[in-house]
Amino acid sequence: MEHRFGRKDNFEQAEGRRKSKVWTKAAGVAAACVIAIGGVAAANPVLAKELFSDVFGKLIQNAQGEKYEKEDTEMFTKLGENATAVQAEVESRQGGEGYCTTVENNGVTLSVSDVYCDGYVLYYTAVLETSDEGLSQADGIVIDAKDGKCSTIALDGTDTEGYSTRAFEKAEDGTFVAVQQLDLMNPTDTEMQSGVFELEGKDTIVVDWSMWNLIGYLWDQWDEQGEYVSTGKVDGEWRLRFPVTIDRAGNEVFDIQKEENGITVKSGTKTKAGLVVEVDLPDFRQAPYNDPYNDPDIAICDAEGKPLQWMGQTADLHEDGTSTWKIMVLYDGQKDLSFQAVSKDEEPVTFADIGFEVP
Repeated sequence: MEHRFGRKDNFEQAEGRRKSKVWTKAAGVAAACVIAIGGVAAANPVLAKELFSDVFGKLIQNAQGEKYEKEDTEMFTKLGENATAVQAEVESRQGGEGYCTTVENNGVTLSVSDVYCDGYVLYYTAVLETSDEGLSQADGIVIDAKDGKCSTIALDGTDTEGYSTRAFEKAEDGTFVAVQQLDLMNPTDTEMQSGVFELEGKDTIVVDWSMWNLIGYLWDQWDEQGEYVSTGKVDGEWRLRFPVTIDRAGNEVFDIQKEENGITVKSGTKTKAGLVVEVDLPDFRQAPYNDPYNDPDIAICDAEGKPLQWMGQTADLHEDGTSTWKIMVLYDGQKDLSFQAVSKDEEPVTFADIGFEVP
């Protein structure tokens, strides 16, 4: 099933690709970050640096003039309004569990800054500073995946294989910043999928993030093979460990129960940054849909029909070809929404357009 929101590669690993972003942080003294209280919009990148932690301000500033400027600005603004400083997370636990939020190795210092977790998704921001001449000239810094060892992310000791670390993008002050995302509704590791890792009943998770070997790239220069020009490489290992509070305090469940053409929108859950919608979908290979791949485009749309930005998803696939989905989108208080399912035909067929109201 494919989501339709204009940004399918939102958190995709890309070694040296412009809009993907890769890196990490770890060890010793945690970098303090203060999140301003209040919900002022951050369309102005200068204002954004005053509203949120310095890292979210830099992320918003970096988005200006890029292809996904609007989407990134909306995402980073909403997350910045609701994130928590990692330093505050560590201090509230009196420094236990061997937490490590800043680490230096071979002239590269990595630090974790902010976290957001509502039980459905986890986001955290990070900063890279370097005295290495080659890396400091780069537009972005990624993990050199060609060496085999890349990065690992573990939640409570369970490896989340399949998740990648996004590139660090250079900010105006010469530091490099990134935001990482894990979809907690759809873990990729087989142990997590089989239930070894379970969020239910947990108020806190511990993240272990490790990274090896960094390489800098210029995003606007290519070599004879069409690859981005590298500015240098630093080998080493960086590990960080930090706690994350699963903040369900703002989660609000509401009933919908609307059906159209064999498709049922069952319920919704508002979180501080997103909206999770649960839907029952038929086997689209059958009449009257006749989709041979059972794979229409699906989206949660606003009152104007514009798809909301996708954040995550999970699906329970049934033996008869039907399925139950939980779809999470970025949410900013819209009241009138709709669930849409549309075929991928050259002349798309709308299977359902189910309107519902968010209380």
